Amino acid sequence: MEMKDLERLIDERSQKQIDDAKESIKKELGAVPQAQIDEAVKKAVAEVTAKADAEKAENVKYLEAFKEAVSKDEKSFVKETPVTVVNQMIAAAASAMGKKDAHNIAQVSAKEIAEQAKKDFPYSKALHAVLDKKALNAGTPSEGGFTVPLAFSGEYIDALVANTLIDKLNIRKVPLIHGNLSIPRMDATSSVGWVGETQGGKITQPQFGEVNMRAKKLKALTPISNTLLRESGVNLEGWIAEDLMRKTRIALDDAMINGSGSQYMPLGLKNNANIQTLSASALALTTPNDMVALLQQANVRLENVHWLLNPIGESWLRNKAFSSGPFAWSDEMARTGKLRGFDFHSSSTIGYDGSGTPTADFWVGDFAEMMFGVSRDITIEISREGSFNDNGTVVNAFDQDLTLIRLITECDFACRQPKAFVKATLTQS
Repeated sequence: MEMKDLERLIDERSQKQIDDAKESIKKELGAVPQAQIDEAVKKAVAEVTAKADAEKAENVKYLEAFKEAVSKDEKSFVKETPVTVVNQMIAAAASAMGKKDAHNIAQVSAKEIAEQAKKDFPYSKALHAVLDKKALNAGTPSEGGFTVPLAFSGEYIDALVANTLIDKLNIRKVPLIHGNLSIPRMDATSSVGWVGETQGGKITQPQFGEVNMRAKKLKALTPISNTLLRESGVNLEGWIAEDLMRKTRIALDDAMINGSGSQYMPLGLKNNANIQTLSASALALTTPNDMVALLQQANVRLENVHWLLNPIGESWLRNKAFSSGPFAWSDEMARTGKLRGFDFHSSSTIGYDGSGTPTADFWVGDFAEMMFGVSRDITIEISREGSFNDNGTVVNAFDQDLTLIRLITECDFACRQPKAFVKATLTQS
């Protein structure tokens, strides 16, 4: 993440806060003189702007500290990223609260969180490098919850995606302002035709449609017994935070490929009725050529083409050989990491059915036509005062002596031109 990206994230959030404040002021003040409304709006804008400027200055320090630490000893930080540090900070906040038996993050100082983080993660060079920088706070206490510092929050979604197909496919990430976005699309082009000397031209016009994106909420809530946290000999909070993010990675991949398109879930490629399908039942030597040919026949630009394979399907493809002996595709896949000249990626998210005669899904598509819309970046909060619904029963964390760890993100996927994707469901042969 660069400084400009950090500032953009803060500005986007601040603008939304300003818009919300304006609407709220208009509703509250009603029919008062316009000058009074203008004054209230001016005050609200000034408060939001001042807070944003402070956040920029503070979070830039976090970002600079991490980058400086990495640049000094890159080999030591191969497995450490801003996400790693965020996980550790979250775990340390919960641990510090447990040690003090605090019911609100505001009851734990930034210094106590920093000291706890160093104790819990003595071998994390990145964490220590960041915390050792002067004038840094360990976290941002806010209304009883622990909010991940924005510098890491912005990087958070990127780093999470780096472990999923989304980043590997270089999918375009777009902001969903107010949770939705509509993009015009040309569904059919104009046509031209040859005519005689005195004949009139054919009436023609393109046909237009649109691509709509509406943010869907992905959420997870984990309650933990404070007694367990206090008495556990391992860093249980860190395990839970890592588990939440691992499940988020899986959920994002699954939504992009297999999403049902219901009211609460994005529409994945598999359930998009307008994608192309290969009319074959068994994997053949020519299957990769046939699938790419379908893209070319549909006039797909082939700007950012990738293959998506199930690991078992990949194995079938690597083992496909000519009758004379040599493997058809294995050499290219092993030597270049490509198939038919395009990158390929294996994931268990890609369909496989082992019942009866096993079948596997094979995908090829131009992911320049796929968009990842984000209304709210991934955030993790910790609270010991909130309540939650457990199968119809409302449970109060304060009363039950629990710590709640909550993950939320709001996003959607959209395919601009479905014909840019080809799916084949095939048996081995």
